[in-house]
Amino acid sequence: MGLQSFLEKSRKHFEKGGKYHLLYPIFEMVDTFLYTPGETTKGFTHIRDGIEIKRIMTVVIIALIPCVIMGLYNTGLQTN
Repeated sequence: MGLQSFLEKSRKHFEKGGKYHLLYPIFEMVDTFLYTPGETTKGFTHIRDGIEIKRIMTVVIIALIPCVIMGLYNTGLQTN
């Protein structure tokens, strides 16, 4: 049993009327972080890309890790 099938089977518990409906935003966050949503845009609109805000911000956080480490090291070095 794969992770995607597990998420699909447990979706009914998190949707409205389910046992864990209050935790639906967390479930949706994990689901859309791991897998691209199957929704498509209807009608005439601007160009859509496969990358959404969550994926872009994940790359930003990963890119900031070396900067934070260097800043912490540099600040600690200057205090000594």
